Amino acid sequence: MNLLTILAAYIFSYFVGQSDGLHLAWSRDGLNWTPVAENAPLLRPEIGEDRLMRDPSICQGPDGTFHLVWTSSWTDRIIGYASSPDLIHWSRQKAIPVMTHEADAHNCWAPEVFYDEAEDLFYILWATTIPGRHSEVATSESEKGLNHRIYYTTTRDFETFSPTALYFDPGFSVIDAAIARNPHDGEYLMVVKNENSAPAEKNLRVTFSRSLPDGFPTEVSEPIHGDFWAEGPSPLFLEDGSLIVYFDKYRDHEYGAVRSVDGGRIWSEVPPGDLHLPRGIRHGTAFRVSDQVLDRLLAHYANAAPKPLFRDPVYDGAADPSIVRNRETGEWYMFYTDRRANIGDTGGVEWVHGTPIGIAVSDDLARWSYRGQASIGYAPDPEPTYWAPSVIDDGKLYHMYLTYVPGIFADWNHPRHIVHLTSEDLLNWKYESTLKLISEKVIDAEVERLPDGSWRMWYNQEPGGKLIASADSPDLYNWTDNGLVPGIGNCEGPSVFFWKGCWWMVTDEWKGFAVYRSDDAEHWIRQPGNILQKPGKGADDGVAGNHCDVVVRDGRAFIFYFVHPERDGRTSNPDGSPVNTRRSVIQVAELQCSDDMVISCDRDALTVLPQTDRN
Repeated sequence: MNLLTILAAYIFSYFVGQSDGLHLAWSRDGLNWTPVAENAPLLRPEIGEDRLMRDPSICQGPDGTFHLVWTSSWTDRIIGYASSPDLIHWSRQKAIPVMTHEADAHNCWAPEVFYDEAEDLFYILWATTIPGRHSEVATSESEKGLNHRIYYTTTRDFETFSPTALYFDPGFSVIDAAIARNPHDGEYLMVVKNENSAPAEKNLRVTFSRSLPDGFPTEVSEPIHGDFWAEGPSPLFLEDGSLIVYFDKYRDHEYGAVRSVDGGRIWSEVPPGDLHLPRGIRHGTAFRVSDQVLDRLLAHYANAAPKPLFRDPVYDGAADPSIVRNRETGEWYMFYTDRRANIGDTGGVEWVHGTPIGIAVSDDLARWSYRGQASIGYAPDPEPTYWAPSVIDDGKLYHMYLTYVPGIFADWNHPRHIVHLTSEDLLNWKYESTLKLISEKVIDAEVERLPDGSWRMWYNQEPGGKLIASADSPDLYNWTDNGLVPGIGNCEGPSVFFWKGCWWMVTDEWKGFAVYRSDDAEHWIRQPGNILQKPGKGADDGVAGNHCDVVVRDGRAFIFYFVHPERDGRTSNPDGSPVNTRRSVIQVAELQCSDDMVISCDRDALTVLPQTDRN
């Protein structure tokens, strides 16, 4: 058979770790699976006692709508539900109260949704323990009281549901029921897990039926896999006519699969080397989609940002990002302080001195590659220190306002100035001047063009409590200092941007970011609380955010910030390496603005950057 004729589009819904949300992977052959959006969660749970999203099951209805159900808690009597036209945009989540009428019901685990074309009806199956309801089975001490059976309800619209009823009672504790229909002869197959624990079974078995309303025979097959514990089966008929069942070998912390070419009677193991699944995959559902659905899904998430967004390959200390677009190539350039995080213990803060300015480049704001170090044409001292670049484009020339420290020091008690440099290519920078500002100890410049065409700089005045001052210029060369900006608290690293019809200032308070709003870029009102203060759940994002730059693109605002990921209280790293609290990385998240003009930021939400046209 021609290989091209057996390729199709498949999606796998699953969860990872402690169930942070819905994950999707895609495949053309059912064996090689690629995670969507770098294996990030695409939908986060909002309902249920424990706010879980385990065991996500998805099926597509005849109108093209995708229906998702999931385990929302270890002990709830509800299951979660949401729908989507495209696997991208999801409805509001809601609870389906499938077992609330049973006061003694212990749980609702691993719901499975299946559309039966013969009846034009959706079946939802799940496992529940109701103590004393069914014939008791011997259990291990750790599973005492658990005696599951499969229950079900049906619906046509996910608004009204048939009364919950018992669907499958094989005389043993059973969970993880999953149904597939053979596209060649119409036979239904149901895979279940024998959950008996004394003696332990913990294996997958199958049973067959010609009619879902008539149920399935309670006499099930022998285990369909080898001598290991397995759960979370997901059956999928492939385009070549074979049937594959994926499952979680949960004691071995790996996934496996078996395959059948006769509709599920005889099984063979899929060699581990032939099966490639996303890292950390847990119980979900594999299903077929159209090429159009898959293409749209991949196109939408093509610009999903990874976590971390960028890690410097030289000193591993990327900080203080500033982003500008190269007007010639269309690429985005990120300039950053390259703190020397990996130089070893020097006894003081020498590692934040002697720092070059690193450059990373991106076509799309989502994937960044290291370009090198900026050539700074200003080094009046043998060991110069460069901090916190602020880079802007005036349409003809690029300008950098850079904090300069005259040497490498073990403490913070030394002068710092802001210098002005220019460049035609963003790589080589010519010194223009040292700015005369409020004092001899100023850092962290931020420059924006005002509506009248002039320019304003905000910067940090360190003496007197680290406050924000400003200066104005008609041409980026000649500056008049304005003194301290009223109403701004102790902070550093101001980032100023115009968005939603007003000015915003975000400042680093070392416990997340304060947010201020202004109508005129002079008088500022602070909103309550801080953003990016609460630790994130993403990789290297478990501490408060520091010194940022905000990029406004297509009406959306994205905050690029740095963190010291190993300052989260850990005493060792997962790989056994020692903790390096100096290490820093760049992250990105999207800002949201409410109707009453309050900015918020969900750093754990997947950040999808807008498409960039390099022309």
